Amino acid sequence: MSLDINLLRQMHAQDSSAIQQLKQLLIDEREQLAQRKQDQLSTIAEQKTILVDQLNHNSKQRTAVLNALNLPTNAQGWDLFLQRNTATLPLREDWQRLVVEFEECQQLNDINGKLIARSQQTLNHLLNLLRGKVATASLYTAQGLKSEQTSSFTVAKA
Repeated sequence: MSLDINLLRQMHAQDSSAIQQLKQLLIDEREQLAQRKQDQLSTIAEQKTILVDQLNHNSKQRTAVLNALNLPTNAQGWDLFLQRNTATLPLREDWQRLVVEFEECQQLNDINGKLIARSQQTLNHLLNLLRGKVATASLYTAQGLKSEQTSSFTVAKA
């Protein structure tokens, strides 16, 4: 199977651009989360979705090529494909850089996920305080099932 080398370069350039934009959006998202600013998060989420769709599109094209060549349909399979031909060999360095940058995006996304989870815990705790519920430690029953026990108190009386 022969592929147009210019098409491969274009795919790599599109992926590189999308990953760079995604990385910046993840950094912006982390700043918004750290400052507890919610106004820009929906816009950032929409932009991230568009970029991930672009990356998925090129990923599907790579998968089709690898399937046609009976190569593994993963990053290592694409690396192997690029190594097979002297025309595609120069693209291997770009590909390896893309993989590293994508892993950086995954790390940034994990950090943002932890920030979101922590914000949810804080918000739930504050809501429980407003409702007059005090969370206590989870206990286990004789059957080994987790038992949530909360106690209540009155915040104020009218």
